[in-house]
Amino acid sequence: MSIQAVGMRAYSEAVQNFSKVQSSLQQGGSIGGQTQFAKTLDQSLLRDSVDRGENFGAQADFIKYPTQAHTPVTPQNSFSGTIKNSLNKVNELDSAKNAAIEDFAAGRTQNVHELMITMQKSSMAMKLTSAVRGKVLEAYKEISRMQF
Repeated sequence: MSIQAVGMRAYSEAVQNFSKVQSSLQQGGSIGGQTQFAKTLDQSLLRDSVDRGENFGAQADFIKYPTQAHTPVTPQNSFSGTIKNSLNKVNELDSAKNAAIEDFAAGRTQNVHELMITMQKSSMAMKLTSAVRGKVLEAYKEISRMQF
């Protein structure tokens, strides 16, 4: 899914939620004895407190949704799986950059904008990977210096 599609989806959901809250405030309507605004505010505060890690008990493992009971929050991938997927994505971006450069140099494409975008994506991915590598090595060195 592209960044543009994700942004548009988030924008449309925000507009829909805003219009629901606005109509609820204007009408004073309630859902289950609670106004839509109050319900939205409660959910937002609950998610915010979970994101900040304020609730370390059983509440931190559950997020309350209006139509469901409690849903446990579980990790999707292991750390090593995430690292492997990220490195594969960086490799794909680098390969795409090299292919775009070859196509442009051979005259198969004339789209300079796409070439520059592809090159910047690859460059940013490499810089991020290098920064993550540096932080991981720094953490490893710090752990190795600890006395047990």
